[in-house]
Amino acid sequence: MGLLTNPSISQKAKYCRKLVRYNTAICLTLYLLGVGFFCALPDANFNSSTYFSENALLPGLVNSELEMETVNLVKSLSGELQRERENYPKGMPYPWLLAKMRRFGLETHTHNFTLNYPFGGGKRFKGENVYGILRAPRIASTEAIVISVPYRPPETVHTDVSAGVPLMLAFADFARRKKYWAKDIIFLVTEQEQLGMQAWLEAYHGADEGRILDSGLLRARAGSIQAALNLEVQSLDISHINLKIEGLNGQLPNLDLHNLVQKLSSKNGIIAGYKQSSSSPKRSFRYQDKLLNLLSMVFSQASGVPTGNHGLFHKYGIEALTLEAVKRERAQQQQFQEVGSMLRIIEGISRSLNNLLERFHQSFFFYLLVSNDRFVSIGDYMPSLALMAGALLIKAFIHYLSLYYSGDNDETEKSVETDTVETKQKAGNIDIGYFSVGIVLLVAHTIGALVVLLPQSKAVSHYLHEAELSTQFGLFSLFVAVLVVALTLPAFCSLSGINVEALHVAVLLELGTVLLAVGMLNFSLGFSLSVLLVPFIILIRPAASRGAMFLSRLCCLLINPLVVLYGVLLALTWYLFPELAFKPMLSKALTATMDALTFSVVDSMIYGNWLFDMVSLIFVPCWVLLWVLLFPKTATDDRKTVGR
Repeated sequence: MGLLTNPSISQKAKYCRKLVRYNTAICLTLYLLGVGFFCALPDANFNSSTYFSENALLPGLVNSELEMETVNLVKSLSGELQRERENYPKGMPYPWLLAKMRRFGLETHTHNFTLNYPFGGGKRFKGENVYGILRAPRIASTEAIVISVPYRPPETVHTDVSAGVPLMLAFADFARRKKYWAKDIIFLVTEQEQLGMQAWLEAYHGADEGRILDSGLLRARAGSIQAALNLEVQSLDISHINLKIEGLNGQLPNLDLHNLVQKLSSKNGIIAGYKQSSSSPKRSFRYQDKLLNLLSMVFSQASGVPTGNHGLFHKYGIEALTLEAVKRERAQQQQFQEVGSMLRIIEGISRSLNNLLERFHQSFFFYLLVSNDRFVSIGDYMPSLALMAGALLIKAFIHYLSLYYSGDNDETEKSVETDTVETKQKAGNIDIGYFSVGIVLLVAHTIGALVVLLPQSKAVSHYLHEAELSTQFGLFSLFVAVLVVALTLPAFCSLSGINVEALHVAVLLELGTVLLAVGMLNFSLGFSLSVLLVPFIILIRPAASRGAMFLSRLCCLLINPLVVLYGVLLALTWYLFPELAFKPMLSKALTATMDALTFSVVDSMIYGNWLFDMVSLIFVPCWVLLWVLLFPKTATDDRKTVGR
């Protein structure tokens, strides 16, 4: 312990007062450095070229064994399927699929599932998947590969991808005649989009918990699934391949799998790439194009919604991606030159995966794609998030210092003894009401828990149905009611004096820690939240003048979760529908907000998307705490309380 006359103590107090005085400027500088660091990532000095880490994948690049007979089989099956689809305008042609799979020597089964929709008065939706297993001739059924196709009936509103079925069946006939398979191959046709895939995966892994989705039982299984390939083929006349990699909660497949598909596609003459939109190679050396590609991946990944059926495999530690074969535009007549190339791509991927002796582990699982052949690894992009989230942690530390040092009056002319004695007297007078602060923390997080639990309540669902309210409007009204309750909370839970500063420190620590933790799991979500929230949180000052307090309350209202969601969707509506007038645009954005809330709740309950739960349990309580901080109890309020 230093003496009262130790000049080093006074020097520390001087620096602490400087930090307290310039804390806003320091934190905003860190935020801008984080944004600037991210903007520098498209530069070649901050990213790397893609490469293979797993040499066992290379056998898929050898010469293909496919013959013209398999290509002709695809054409024949395609014609048969189109005739069958006319007889099943709203469903899947199960008899035809089962007959073809059995004809090609597959162990064929069906899988039934039921969705007990949590809203709408107990509606039930049923579906049925079809799958066939090609048993590995060289080894027992210990490992497997999945090749899947989502089936969409003719009357669907989605893009037709039925051309993937004849491709998959023709490859099954080809694979049956080969003896080098060391893994089972499961050929799966799913119904009801991602719902059918989720039910099949739950049934395959025995994860049915009797919840909303009754996944049913599987009559047969193969080995442990190592990887999966999902096919969305719009036509046999293929222009290019768009690689879909984003999975549930922002998970991505191993980078080696992405590199393998791109290498095989290039070898077989079909242009393929992430967000590939044309048949020309996506190779631009312009900084703007690289930055836009990086931002497009961030925006796609941040929602946590899978871009295809492949995204549901990641939850079970299975590497998977989707090959979206886009139909050629303005073709005078249907051409089939790419059918053989597509089959060879599937063959190469299957043979490469067949050669793996262990699960994917050598390459990256956390990355961002700058272009088709360059990427940014987790070690390169995390500093940008660390700078922005770290600004909140540093602000919390500076606020902690402000409990002991005031940044408003830096009297450097004071003697060392007087300066140090006053500092120690101030430290001795600090008496934080931990019980009061804890009560406010508990109430705020209870409100967050209510936001999660109320939509799942059967009583609430029954009331919304009896009141004949739409699910979207009913849930939106429920969240608005909770928001109104939160707005009135300062009238009952306001704090005063040093307790306000202590609560502010706790909120900043929680937000900074959560942003870093979220960024480790889903960088795009953590980065997006940091860009939107951090500058407003830095500007919030609980103990300030009247003008500064008004600015703080305005910033707090702007970062309300509902306001942020509406603002993002309003900007998206303006971008997608620039022809709309102002009022119709506001109305359309409000409808989109209600839909987005409903979809996030349903995705959380069925698929396990944790975006809604995370925002409700962490960011809603933190916003409530910030709102309470901006209405501190004054001395007059304290005297009234004592008088009562």
